[in-house]
Amino acid sequence: MIGKIIDLNAAEALISFKDGATAYTNISRLPPNIKIGDTINVNPSLPFTLNDKLKNTFFL
Repeated sequence: MIGKIIDLNAAEALISFKDGATAYTNISRLPPNIKIGDTINVNPSLPFTLNDKLKNTFFL
């Protein structure tokens, strides 16, 4: 699955896919020297958390 990195920190990357879904994945599973805006190919067999829409969970 082709995705674009939209957020990055020391532990995780947030990836946006063409269908509008987003996913958090561990940065150790991504190529070295990635940065925000890079397009990557994500192996769908790797575990990651899919988010169909960003949700406000502060009040749950």
